[in-house]
Amino acid sequence: MANPSWLRIGPGHVTVQIRARPGAGRQRIVRADDRGLVVALNAPPEKGKANEELIDFLAGLIGVPRSALAIVRGASARLKLVQIVTATPETVANGIRGLAERVEAK
Repeated sequence: MANPSWLRIGPGHVTVQIRARPGAGRQRIVRADDRGLVVALNAPPEKGKANEELIDFLAGLIGVPRSALAIVRGASARLKLVQIVTATPETVANGIRGLAERVEAK
């Protein structure tokens, strides 16, 4: 299965382009589009609160430790690049693709 443009697999890691929507009514994956995985967050976009919530939310969904995730680009922007360090990048990528497909199927 081909990866969407916003999901990349590298040696020992996966990168995901995220479009954050801070200050939303509920925390969820909204959709996936060409620019990334759109994620609604409860926290406001101040003092890193939304970034912290994003890391916690993704770690829980993907089933990896919080310490495996890092925002490598866009920490102060809505468009972010999140890197997930893992010994099983293909498995993690499959899980992320599955999350996006479930949202699209709704």
